Amino acid sequence: MQKPYFICLTLLFGVSIFLHSCKNQTSAKAVKKTKANSYLIQDEMPDSLSPAGIVELKIPSSGSNIYGFAYTANGKKLHPTVILLHGMPGNERNLDLAQNLRRGGYNVVYFDYRGSWGSEGKYSFSNGLEDTEAVVKFITDSANRIRLKVDTGRIALVGHSMGAGMALINGINNKRIRAVAGISVFNPYTVLQGKDAPGNLMGLKEYLSTLGMLDTDAETYLRDMYSRVSDYNIENMVANTKKPVLVIDEHKNNEYLSSFKRKKNLSYKIWDTDHAFTNKRIALSTELKTWLDKNLK
Repeated sequence: MQKPYFICLTLLFGVSIFLHSCKNQTSAKAVKKTKANSYLIQDEMPDSLSPAGIVELKIPSSGSNIYGFAYTANGKKLHPTVILLHGMPGNERNLDLAQNLRRGGYNVVYFDYRGSWGSEGKYSFSNGLEDTEAVVKFITDSANRIRLKVDTGRIALVGHSMGAGMALINGINNKRIRAVAGISVFNPYTVLQGKDAPGNLMGLKEYLSTLGMLDTDAETYLRDMYSRVSDYNIENMVANTKKPVLVIDEHKNNEYLSSFKRKKNLSYKIWDTDHAFTNKRIALSTELKTWLDKNLK
């Protein structure tokens, strides 16, 4: 018969091994998580031949020049590329996301639509869509794609607010775009044709009148949007696309997307934050990169 103290020692030894194993597993997970998120907290060593950089861009769009820049990723190889679309007028440019994604291995292209922030031409929703198409065409051109290190088979549109609506409308219908993400999505069809349309219209008119964009006013902008509103039904587009789509809202204006839960290509989330996602910047970077890694890399 074993003595009591021997049994106790055996049990203590077993517990010690178990706790040590758990500690090692926890440490391994922590190291793995830290490594995965290193792009958020750690600067990278520049490639000696082709370091990360910034390239100023002047892009032709329907007779006007629109301006922007590309954050090019580290290394000579061609990189997956994100085109970043700002809202109306674009006070939140989301360039923290751009820098984080660039350190994570992505090129990020930012631009200003016609009539906004120094870009030439008339500011309108339809022109913004044309400008988005012009940027896609520009970065996939044979000369520019090499200069900007763009892998033309791995391009995503990521937009915020009005830019999120443009990203979804253009990206879902554009064969050169592989994946689309929208943050606080503005759906022109729902806003102008939905049950809250009268109040939405009044709010838009009031806001547009404060912006001072080039060659436009509230009436002109809304008339242009109304003229093609049936083409801007994002609900139908999402329902019929097979492309990966990510929508993160802080509102419930796009709750119709919750009816598409069985669509494996759609990820739809509502976060507790404000329109600019002020208290969710790190979470937003992490969510976007995780989704892009899955659907673009």
